[in-house]
Amino acid sequence: MKTLLRLSVIALSVGVAVSLAACSGSSVSEPTPTPTPTPTPALSTSALQGIWRSPAGSASTVSAVVLPDGKVWALMSNASSTRVLKGAFEVQGTNFAGTAKSFTLGTSTTTTTQLTASVVQKTSLAGTVVSAGLSEPIGLAYQTRYDTAATLADFAGAWTATLGPGTVRWTLSATGAITGTRTTGCTYSGQLSVRPEQKAVVMAAVTETCAGATTQLSGVAAKTEDKLGITMLLTNGDESAAVAISLVQGG
Repeated sequence: MKTLLRLSVIALSVGVAVSLAACSGSSVSEPTPTPTPTPTPALSTSALQGIWRSPAGSASTVSAVVLPDGKVWALMSNASSTRVLKGAFEVQGTNFAGTAKSFTLGTSTTTTTQLTASVVQKTSLAGTVVSAGLSEPIGLAYQTRYDTAATLADFAGAWTATLGPGTVRWTLSATGAITGTRTTGCTYSGQLSVRPEQKAVVMAAVTETCAGATTQLSGVAAKTEDKLGITMLLTNGDESAAVAISLVQGG
């Protein structure tokens, strides 16, 4: 009887061991984890920033400055008119859209303008300018000089420009201070200031005093590609008028 009991215990032990061995050797398939997709970088108006220019021979000559926050200043010239555009882009889906005010120089005409743009960063900007029901396509190339940080000392010197019926003669100091006169009797004071992103474009603020009337102007400025001139695009305080100033060296 004891022998049978002992054999039963041995048999039970062997059975348990075999069962455990079978369990430990079983293959359990784990689900294949789904790869986490790489997130698409959020579109930002900073992709538009730069100095942009139309190619030679274009029907309309366009020079534009777009700041990292999407604000845009542009000078557009064709056979019939020259306009200053001031506006701002916002992200719209996978591209950009915005509204600008268009000032036809030499007149009091202003119009609201719709803008669209797509960009290959630091390469090309394509879009449309829609004003008074007319749509004008633009294609602009990136100007690498934008990436060279400007210093206020870069603008120092004596400068002249034709402005309306007169000629302005300005002196810019190494700290960006502007002083000067116009042959019509107007006087000027102002200040250039470096922007936070420290690129080639600086901010400009100018006070014009003519026959006792004072006008505050503000906008952007940059040296020309050959470094021999300064281009300023400015509007007055209530944005009822704009001015484009092309300064050349000499007093």
